[in-house]
Order: sequence, then C-alpha cells, then structure tokens
Amino acid sequence: MNTENSNENTPQNVHPTIEEEIKNALSGDVLKNALDFVDFLKANDFSPERSDEHGGWDIICKGRNIVFAKVIGDENVFAIVFSACDFDGGGLADDDLKEFAWAHVTVCPTGCGGTTICEMSQKRVAIFGKEYENVCIAPLECFNLDTHELKKAQKLMQML
Repeated sequence: MNTENSNENTPQNVHPTIEEEIKNALSGDVLKNALDFVDFLKANDFSPERSDEHGGWDIICKGRNIVFAKVIGDENVFAIVFSACDFDGGGLADDDLKEFAWAHVTVCPTGCGGTTICEMSQKRVAIFGKEYENVCIAPLECFNLDTHELKKAQKLMQML
C-alpha cells in the first residue's frame, strides 16, 4: 500500500477552496467581486464551509450559518443567499440599506407549500419594518452584486 497518497480522498481534498472554485468558474467583474467577498470573509472571521447538500458554501459566524454562497460557473453567477435570519429591525436608520434588503427579498410567487422547505417558508415576515407574505426560508437572495451592492450585503452580514 502506498502511504504517500493515502490522504488523497480526505474531505479537504474532495473540493477546492472557495477561492479556487471562484477563480476556476467565474470571470470579469463577477470574479473580482466574488474574490472581494472572500477577502471580506477572511478579514471578519467568517468561515466558509463546503455544503455538499446544497452545492455551495455555508458561511459561519459565531457558530451560526448566516449566509450561503454559491458559484454557478456555467452562467458566470455568484450568489449570496441569506439563511433564515431575523431582519425585523424596523428602527434601522440606514434607508439605503433597507432599500437594498427589500429589493432582494425572496418571495414565493405561488405560495404553493409543495415541499417541506416550502411549508417552512410560507410565513409572514417583517424585514426592516416592511411586511411580506410567503417569504422563502432564505429571506434574501443576491446575484452578481456590483461593488456598491456587495458592501451593503457585507454590512447586513455584520449586523447578524
């Protein structure tokens, strides 16, 4: 038995790092902003952990999964999806940040409740003082954020 290669199938070797995945799959401004997001994670003690279940990265802070990041290379898409988090801070003074959050609320268009996850999602939710029906279990979804929008997403992450 060759012991030199015995670690080839360990979990850390199954998937690339989040940076490697981004570099291999994305291009242009999407690549730049996704890498800026990873730099933000490192600078703020957020831990990306590979999620085989969802095919992306759970972003962990203080032991909680607060965000999910996914690279969709064949479409040049980088998604940041806020996990089930409470945004019922109606007193937030930053109107620009509120508008950003409201623009990215994930509302089920049919309210079908066709799966267990959908059944958990069919609820009335207040996001910074504005009420929504049938909000997804992931209340905010952001795709290919530009530099300005990425800063807003990062600010929301720091608030959680």
